[in-house]
Amino acid sequence: MRFMGRTPLVGAYVCPRGVFTVECTRTGDSVAVERRFEVSVQVDTPIAAADQVIRALRSAGITRADVAIAMRGFGVAHHVLQLPPARDDVLTPIVEREVRRLEPQLSNGVVGWIPLPSLESGSPDATQQRSLLTAAVPTDVVQAVEQRLAAAGYRLMHLTALPVAMQRLLEEFDPTTDSTALVAPLPDGAFLGFALNGALRLVLEPPLPQDAEHEGAALAEEVELGVMFVRQQFRGAEIGRITLVGTKVSLADVEASLTERLHVPAKQLAVKDLSPAALAALGAVLDARSARPLSLGGTSRRRREARAMSALESAAVAAVLLVALLGAWVLVQSIRTWKTSRELQTAQRRVEQDAFGLAPLRATANQRKMVREAVTALRLVANDRSELQQALSGIAASVRPPVRIDSLRLSRASTGWMGTLAGVVNGSTNARAVQTLHDLYRELPERLTMDSLHLDQLQYDDSGTEAAAALVRFQFSFGLRSQRKD
Repeated sequence: MRFMGRTPLVGAYVCPRGVFTVECTRTGDSVAVERRFEVSVQVDTPIAAADQVIRALRSAGITRADVAIAMRGFGVAHHVLQLPPARDDVLTPIVEREVRRLEPQLSNGVVGWIPLPSLESGSPDATQQRSLLTAAVPTDVVQAVEQRLAAAGYRLMHLTALPVAMQRLLEEFDPTTDSTALVAPLPDGAFLGFALNGALRLVLEPPLPQDAEHEGAALAEEVELGVMFVRQQFRGAEIGRITLVGTKVSLADVEASLTERLHVPAKQLAVKDLSPAALAALGAVLDARSARPLSLGGTSRRRREARAMSALESAAVAAVLLVALLGAWVLVQSIRTWKTSRELQTAQRRVEQDAFGLAPLRATANQRKMVREAVTALRLVANDRSELQQALSGIAASVRPPVRIDSLRLSRASTGWMGTLAGVVNGSTNARAVQTLHDLYRELPERLTMDSLHLDQLQYDDSGTEAAAALVRFQFSFGLRSQRKD
């Protein structure tokens, strides 16, 4: 039953093989399908497609209506993009540039996009890329369809692409995060959409044979090929089930065939016995009524552009006010800076006048400072000399025959004294000489306040020039901690 004064709402799937429409009634936030009417005929141009929509509506007795169209062919392109996280206003020009790069023939086209749930399932604090479903259509296609419908008394409410309509059907009738293959055997060729985490990530549109006898087998083969693509592109993701869109007599055995071939459950997404093409038309209506439609034309596109323009105008007014406030603030600060500069110059002149009488006191203070620094330096030198004497005494007490020192180098560092001690150890055997050297290595830290002690060299000398049976040459490097605080 149609409400008095209520404009009918019609969804249409437009493709090169015909026009397939459904009439819907709006009740609050929901829609109901009243009837469907289809025209299967070869359509070569957008104008011919619009004429077929008009002919279908008039044959159904609909003289005026809001029309939402899901279009396939006629230059419509779509892509799923992965982009870094950013705001929508930042992403929009990036998406348009990327789509035009992928589709150079659409340099003069209309581009739209909707966000998809993130593909990654990591920590909520992790930075995740944004997944976007994008679509584009030549501008002249949108203008031709809209003008043709307007001339016949109909209003193009919404124009979108087929993958968007399928995404809306998935959200509305099969909301799940399971990996799903969405299969729609449409009149102009199959639509295979593979959804991960509730959103289409891969779309295949293979041609199918026209004879019903081989259609099911060909469809099962294409789905199996798509499952392999998903496994390759998405790190081994596996499709958990298959959803058949719509009802079709020739595909009555496809559900069992797919289940047997892919070993996953399959079910039909059937709404009021609608065909796959009628469900695609319903998807256009669902997208038009969604909170975030992907609009390529019609009143929904103009409303979105008007909202964007309104936001831009508000931003421009805010920017003008901000510039005016900034100019006033700069003027006030300039005046305050000029006054402060004048006061500073006056104070500087007074300080210079007062400082003239302080010159003798300043000279006396500088001399006292120099004397204090000289006394401090003498104390530091005396402390270093005392520490050096203690270090030499400790080394002399530790080094006893058969250990002999050949050289001792000490240098002053910021942390204390750094030294190198080299010499030889005599012994009846090499083992005895090494044991004596080990005793020296353990005794030095006990007598000296060391930060470090390293054995840099250990060499056996078998030249026979010494009277002992064994001769070991060694070299230690060590650091002595200083007590002074620079």
